[in-house]
Amino acid sequence: MKNTLWLLLLFLTVAACSSRINRQTEEQLTDEQFDSLRSVYYGLNDSLKHAWNIMMEDDSEKINNLHLLLDEIQKLETRGTDTLDSLNQMVSMLEEMRYDSVSVRSSALIDKYDSANTAVSNAVLDYVENIPEAEYNPVVNVLVDQVMSANNSILLYRIRYDRFSEDFNIFLEKYKNVMSNIDSSGGPVYKRPMFRLVNDFREEEEK
Repeated sequence: MKNTLWLLLLFLTVAACSSRINRQTEEQLTDEQFDSLRSVYYGLNDSLKHAWNIMMEDDSEKINNLHLLLDEIQKLETRGTDTLDSLNQMVSMLEEMRYDSVSVRSSALIDKYDSANTAVSNAVLDYVENIPEAEYNPVVNVLVDQVMSANNSILLYRIRYDRFSEDFNIFLEKYKNVMSNIDSSGGPVYKRPMFRLVNDFREEEEK
């Protein structure tokens, strides 16, 4: 009974302190400061969404280009229809495996997708390289360049997204006591999962 009473008193004390901190924080910020914080918050939110959408659009475009590439090859190579059908199915599977803004927190899922992405891209490009007529087809050459460019851009897009996520999460942590006054949506406000590439990239930059 004494322990229960002590825990209850401790809980009430902590709750009272938390409430007091929230009131103090709100009292210390003027309306102008809240307006400024809202501008920063929604700016970070918009930048984060934009970075994510650009990254996903680039990935979707690459998958579409792989399909287009196989369609062009089918016009040149009619003997390997079974292989082309198999490659098209592999490309389609990439879309089903792809992560979203929530499942991105799973490093195992990211690794699985990246492995499949690399394997499928390489399989398609290797197949194209072994078609003699493809070398002189301008459409094929453009699509190959676009697929290779997209493969090389993946890391940069993820680093950019991670940087916006980090800034957004730092803001949420710093102003967590007054987020209900900053975010007017009425919905839950939560930190964004990351690829965790920011620190690794910064370490490389400092070398």
